Amino acid sequence: MKEALWWKTEEDGRILCTLCPRYCRMGEGQAGFCYIRKNIGGRLYSLGYGKSTGFAIDPIEKKPLNHFLPGTGILSFGTAGCNLGCRFCQNWSISKAKLDDAQSLSAAP
Repeated sequence: MKEALWWKTEEDGRILCTLCPRYCRMGEGQAGFCYIRKNIGGRLYSLGYGKSTGFAIDPIEKKPLNHFLPGTGILSFGTAGCNLGCRFCQNWSISKAKLDDAQSLSAAP
C-alpha cells in the first residue's frame, strides 16, 4: 500500500480522487469505483501498488497494436481494479475485483 497521487481533501473532509474523470468522493474507509484507491485516515492510498495479478510474455499480435513489430513478444501485466466498467471486458474478474479477492503477487518497482 502506498499513498496515492492525484487527490485532494474537500471541505467536508471527504477525499476527492482526481486520477480519472469519475472524480470519486470517498468518506473514511471508502474505496472509489476502481476498488483500488481508498480513504484511510483522511489520506488516499493505492492499495494495489506493487501487486500484480499477472505477468506474461504475449505475442504482439494479441494486442491492439496493428502491424507493430510483427513476430515479437510484449510484456503484459496488470493489477486488480479499473476505473472503467466495460461489459465486454476480457479481464472482468480481475479488473473489477477487490484486491483481497484477487490473486496477486508482490513485485517491487
